[in-house]
Amino acid sequence: MPILRLLTFTTFGLVLVSGARSADPEPVEVRTLTAQTIKGNLESINDKELVIAGSGPVKMDQVVDLVFSANQPQPGDRYSDIELTDGSLLHCSQFSLKGNKVDLKLVQGVEIKDLPLAAVASILNDAHEPKNREEWQKLLSKRGNRDLLAIRAADGVVNPLEGTLGQGDAQGETIEFETTSGKKAKPRLDRVHGMAFLRRPAGDVAPTLCRAQDLSRDVLVVAKLGMTENGYSIITVAGAKADFPLKSFTRWDFSKGKLAYLSDLEAKPSETSNVNFVEHYRRDKNLDGEPIRLPQKNQDGVTALQLFPKGLSLHAYTELLYDIGGEYKEFKAVLGVDPKVQGDSHVKVPIEGDGTELFSGEINRQDEPRPLTLDIKNVKQLRIVVASAGLLDLGNHVCLADAKVSK
Repeated sequence: MPILRLLTFTTFGLVLVSGARSADPEPVEVRTLTAQTIKGNLESINDKELVIAGSGPVKMDQVVDLVFSANQPQPGDRYSDIELTDGSLLHCSQFSLKGNKVDLKLVQGVEIKDLPLAAVASILNDAHEPKNREEWQKLLSKRGNRDLLAIRAADGVVNPLEGTLGQGDAQGETIEFETTSGKKAKPRLDRVHGMAFLRRPAGDVAPTLCRAQDLSRDVLVVAKLGMTENGYSIITVAGAKADFPLKSFTRWDFSKGKLAYLSDLEAKPSETSNVNFVEHYRRDKNLDGEPIRLPQKNQDGVTALQLFPKGLSLHAYTELLYDIGGEYKEFKAVLGVDPKVQGDSHVKVPIEGDGTELFSGEINRQDEPRPLTLDIKNVKQLRIVVASAGLLDLGNHVCLADAKVSK
């Protein structure tokens, strides 16, 4: 059954207290653009800087991410997914639509009141069911240039209709809908499986400060952020306002516009082979489709395999060309051979910026992984080539773990 339920309206006020000091600081790990990691209790934060106990202030334009080291995601029960026009994805236990205003209650109990319907991109009921999410994505992929309304019939079959969605009624029980043929209806919200609104891009939106992930795996695209004595006040780019208690978040990602992983960028690839088999490059996985792992020494000098969530895996012969527009100053990666992937692996790796060689080296399976730090200031095109150091390409491969460009 859908979980759309009426909410009781209460007075909701967002008090944004920039830089307020929490009465109960949380342990965090802050990573900066200079690869520095600062650990300690978060004492205060605003749009300009944050303060870690014992470490002093850190300017926000230098922060890449902030991890709440003591907080772990918690599995949700039943929820609807509400996606906002800014890309925020909210898992909601309650949802109410009256007129052109929306009220939400997140799974962990936080409420968002009086959100304009125009800030909502889509709604999916019973989103905790993987099959419902998969079915919904298929419907969205086939949608034309109209709103989409999906009604679940008594036999469980989902019937999609394209047309124009309007406002909800004053009681929060129905929503206006007009089909492409002009037929008007007011379907009941408790029968709605999903709704997707065709939203035109807004011309003037607030810049994104960070992407916040909470314990229920909600993702909020944040424009304004402040700390109160009891928690955090957040305003999203789409205008959703909410107060979160302490211990609500797992990570805040501030990397947008400061840092980009090559695995998240689109490359122009050239992939060939002299053994009649082309092995395509992989993003964030090794060539066997597993997580990237490279041997690294820990603080005690003991070598062990370290997992890298981000990176590239390339077979000889592969050439990747990235248009980075002269916007970044530094390229960093760890060059090495994933021992989990078979093959003798002896490759040459030249890296160029606008046709000028920035790095060239050979590496094989027996070599220790090599950290790379390259100056790419004003470079518009970054070219990475992996070629075999021998006659044949077979079994020759390499990883560029944690490959990223930063400003």
